[in-house]
Amino acid sequence: MNRTDRLYALVEEVRAVAPRPRSAPWPARRFEVSVRTVERDPEALRKSGLPIRSEAGRAGGYGLDRDRTLPPVTLGAAEALAISVALRAAASTPFAAAAHRAGQKVLAVLPADVRQRA
Repeated sequence: MNRTDRLYALVEEVRAVAPRPRSAPWPARRFEVSVRTVERDPEALRKSGLPIRSEAGRAGGYGLDRDRTLPPVTLGAAEALAISVALRAAASTPFAAAAHRAGQKVLAVLPADVRQRA
């Protein structure tokens, strides 16, 4: 499993068991990587803006606040393009920086032909 797929799967696993934490050995076995690799993954997720927390100790592990993240949303190309255009309208508002980041995320997952139209 490549790193991107593993990070995505880790987020979904931690979200599924939330609010309980998930310890590193479980996903290490599941994704066939070392515990150390899994222990580095939450830092990469934090850098991307995901509010993942680490809890030390015997009952600890990695957790995610379901109320602070959105699950994946399936959008058609036209819907994603509409969101991208709407986010550009926020350029002169206090939400400009957040709208720009969100717009970049939407554009990054659009098919190339749709992205060119955007």
